[in-house]
Amino acid sequence: MLHSRKLQTVVVLFFSVLLLDSCKKDLSVEPEFDQARARTRTNLTALEQLGKQIFFDARLSEPVGVQACASCHAPQVGFSGFGDIPTGGAAAAQGFKRGFVAGIGEGAPAGAFGRRRPPSAAYASMSPVFALIAVQPDPEEIAAGIIPAPQFMGGNFWDGRATGLRLGNPAAEQALGPFLADKEQNHPSPAAVLAKLRSNRAYIALWQAAFGTPDINNLTTAQINLNYDRVGTAVAAYEASVEVNQFSSKYDAYKRGTASLTPLEAEGLAIFIAPAPNGGECYDCHTQAGLANVEPPAGDAFTDFMFHNDGIPANNRNPGGNVTPDPGLGGFLETSTNPAWQAKAAENFGRFKTPTLRNVGKMQRFMHNGAMASLEEVTHFYNTRDVFGAGWNGVPWAAPEYPFNMDFHGVGGLGLTAHQEAALVAFMKTLDDGFTGPAQ
Repeated sequence: MLHSRKLQTVVVLFFSVLLLDSCKKDLSVEPEFDQARARTRTNLTALEQLGKQIFFDARLSEPVGVQACASCHAPQVGFSGFGDIPTGGAAAAQGFKRGFVAGIGEGAPAGAFGRRRPPSAAYASMSPVFALIAVQPDPEEIAAGIIPAPQFMGGNFWDGRATGLRLGNPAAEQALGPFLADKEQNHPSPAAVLAKLRSNRAYIALWQAAFGTPDINNLTTAQINLNYDRVGTAVAAYEASVEVNQFSSKYDAYKRGTASLTPLEAEGLAIFIAPAPNGGECYDCHTQAGLANVEPPAGDAFTDFMFHNDGIPANNRNPGGNVTPDPGLGGFLETSTNPAWQAKAAENFGRFKTPTLRNVGKMQRFMHNGAMASLEEVTHFYNTRDVFGAGWNGVPWAAPEYPFNMDFHGVGGLGLTAHQEAALVAFMKTLDDGFTGPAQ
């Protein structure tokens, strides 16, 4: 068995080098992404290595050579998107093929923009299959005799539409979407994606190592369906690898006992888990464990994988437009073929999936629509959303993009001081991967 694993590693490394060499002229990845790849030296399985090559391959767009998965899920910003990068020719002058406007990425077709900010691909693989679940009441609800209504959990994309019900893996189903989206990688069909993989002998070798067959056939419907799903499976495997889900933050080191939090960071952690008043109640939505007033464990994804409407204002710089409110989860449920889900669409309009807080300090834009530009602004919004006259940089908070189905528990008027807000920000930045010390 040991000999077999060593042989597989050699095969994967050999064909990884072969792929990069054979794609020198047609594998177009921005310099920043190439540098990020060079910094990682983890041993990946054959399936993870195949997924990694697909993830960073900008040939897999139309026009060719313009956009990879990594273009909108960049390692250096927490596998999420950028804030602002010039579009068109100005982007090319800075080494990018496409740009960003207020957190909204430009697709492979020049000038094509969606409405939502790219969520982080890191830790997205931890999301469970989409389901309607019973919700455990928190201590305040128990005291008031309140039984919370069932809520939706899991899936991927901001609206949960990559449910994972078909492949058993939401991340795999999500990975298939952008290749065909006309405002993203813009392929006309799954067969077109497979044709590009078939045309490269190194991909065929990696496919053989990952799936035990060199065939990336796209001639029949059955072949296309099977092999296109394998593309998603490979990308999801890479996104679940230790290269992406690193758990290498200062907080993880602190939980292992190899680092100490500063007094400000420790205060921020206490506020994070404490209920209001005097606390942020962040645990309500941002701990996977779901344990109120309990310090999150190491390995926590810092999300409940559920959907909420926090009253986020519209992004008035969104190039994808804000003509009508984004329906979020409710929009997906409304178009579902499941009658039970359709019946719950109205009560879920305006709800979006809770993002992970891991790597949040690396991110350049925030909220599902990119409405906020700093972690400090986000924290102040949660603290003061419902406080009359409150806002950011002298500008009052704008009206919610979708004013119905809003959450009021743990958001709106927390009563935190400016110092407490700063402590929360300091703690959240300890969730950034790549911590190397020194221990304090």
